[in-house]
Amino acid sequence: MAEQGTDNNIPPLPYRNRSFLSFLGTQALGAFNDNVFKQLVLLLGVGYLMVDIEYQAVVSFLFALPFLLFSGLAGDISDRISKGRMMVLCKIAEIVIALLGVGGFLMVSSAQADGGSAPLYLWLLAGVVFLLGTQSAFFGPPKYGGLPELVRSTDLPTATGLTQMTTFLAIIFGVSLAGFLADIFADRIYVAGLVTVSIAVLGTLVSLGIKRNPPTDPGRVISAHSFTSILRTLAGIFRNDRLMMRVMVIYSWFWFVGGVAITAINAFGRFQLGLNNFETSLMVATTSLGIAIGSVLVGRLSRGKVRLGLVVPALLLLTVCLSAFFLLPVHAPTPEDIQNFNRLKLTPELLESARISPLAPIGIRTTAFVLFFLLGIAAGFYSVPLLTFLQMRPPPSEKGRVFATVNWFNWVFILAAAVCYGIGISLFDSRANLLLASLGGMTLLTGILVLPGIFRRIREERPDFVYHKDH
Repeated sequence: MAEQGTDNNIPPLPYRNRSFLSFLGTQALGAFNDNVFKQLVLLLGVGYLMVDIEYQAVVSFLFALPFLLFSGLAGDISDRISKGRMMVLCKIAEIVIALLGVGGFLMVSSAQADGGSAPLYLWLLAGVVFLLGTQSAFFGPPKYGGLPELVRSTDLPTATGLTQMTTFLAIIFGVSLAGFLADIFADRIYVAGLVTVSIAVLGTLVSLGIKRNPPTDPGRVISAHSFTSILRTLAGIFRNDRLMMRVMVIYSWFWFVGGVAITAINAFGRFQLGLNNFETSLMVATTSLGIAIGSVLVGRLSRGKVRLGLVVPALLLLTVCLSAFFLLPVHAPTPEDIQNFNRLKLTPELLESARISPLAPIGIRTTAFVLFFLLGIAAGFYSVPLLTFLQMRPPPSEKGRVFATVNWFNWVFILAAAVCYGIGISLFDSRANLLLASLGGMTLLTGILVLPGIFRRIREERPDFVYHKDH
């Protein structure tokens, strides 16, 4: 069994460690495909309502829900069987789900978009998003819990930074490709679905190169209690490891901010800056590029150490960038704007102009892109030290279960982000810039409440992987 701190027979990063490279490619292609598909669905659903709730909020909720339902079971399975094998099985499931997505996209060309309530094809695609979230829920524990088995312990901060970087590079290209496909194949959107099937097949082939390390707990019992094991693990962390609990909270806030911000960008770009699908997706990509750059830089700065002190300036920069959207003089969309967009969606008239609102001046658009890029840089510096801490903290036999719990906790926050977006976009009358600004204030408050307790406990406990390079 490959254990944290046991580096025998594990080659160094990056190129000699073929198993890690396969892992890196597998998870990057998975993130790429997730974002191509999900962004396509979100762009198709901008401005629609489902059960009287903004469609994007419903889709975000459905993608997050499986993490709450199945993370406990996924964590137990990832400790029971080889994590490498489990990742391959998840990739095969991704192919099947992508094929179902093609079926949903085939209905788009024959459907009439008359505005208001979401048409049938959007309901079906929302169901496929739920299945995609389920596949991701089962992929998460072997991904994060398995990474320490594939690299030397002193390489873990660098490996985490590379993983984070490639994940968000994948998001950049995935979201950008989705916007491009949505504009080019608007009347044949099923072609985009076929692209997602091809990506899933490629990811499955790459996953075959991940080393099949022995299971860390082959005696783990899989039962109905596995579904609730998350709650027991979470309760144990809360009682016995308050430092871990606090780090989980502040790390999950990263996903809350991302859940609100990434969804808000679609409404911000389309309704307030006057951008088309591709330009709006480029704004998401710019944020992800910032995260990728920030992640790899903080990995290099760590030099074998978990530098939680970098979280403080990163959180302050997050707050400043988000709050700055309040000052941007952007278009305030009216109900008539949104109703007109829904009426024209997928019609030649809208496809020709591809714009809903007046195009914002170049200076405002440039400022928005710069703010999202800096927001991404801050998010990368913020998330990598926290994630590395969470990877180093649990004993090897518990990594799958603990990371299932971390995943579950992250998705509680992402689920809350979907609810927050749905409420906020309604409260602010579709002015996403005001929602982003309010998110900045919430981020500052969270840091003030949680970070002091983390640093106090770090000073008291002095964990080796924070204070020393070798342990």
